[in-house]
Amino acid sequence: MAKRKVTDLDYMRAALEEAQAAYAAGEFPVGAVIARGDAIVGRGRNTASAQHDPTAHAEIIAIREACRVLQRTKLEDCTLFTTLYPCPMCEMTIKEVRLPRVVYGGRPYRWVREVKFGRAVFAPLGPLLDEECRGLFTRKLQELGREDILGYEAT
Repeated sequence: MAKRKVTDLDYMRAALEEAQAAYAAGEFPVGAVIARGDAIVGRGRNTASAQHDPTAHAEIIAIREACRVLQRTKLEDCTLFTTLYPCPMCEMTIKEVRLPRVVYGGRPYRWVREVKFGRAVFAPLGPLLDEECRGLFTRKLQELGREDILGYEAT
């Protein structure tokens, strides 16, 4: 008998199980899984309250686990399934790891995007020690041969 193909709905149900576990633990109920092919390579649920870590969102935890499992920092051949549309912090992390596909279960809450993150204003001061700080990063880019970044900066 042929093996049944795993579907997006199957992965979303796995993410929902993570959200239900987060809810049972008293956390905001968001769950996420990262799939590569027919396998889950990362799982996460919100644990921000329990860990006293505001970055412990389901998506971030799933990304961390997938990167550990796959032993790399980019997830270009994976899909993220999350029970709620990602917040701006998670969106930026998704972009950083180059996840090409994100499937979400629930629409975002306008309050989170417009009020919570809309009010998250800080007053940056700088640059301070720009030459030393940026120089160190530039040196690493040069060592890695990242002419894409260095060339872009030169234009």
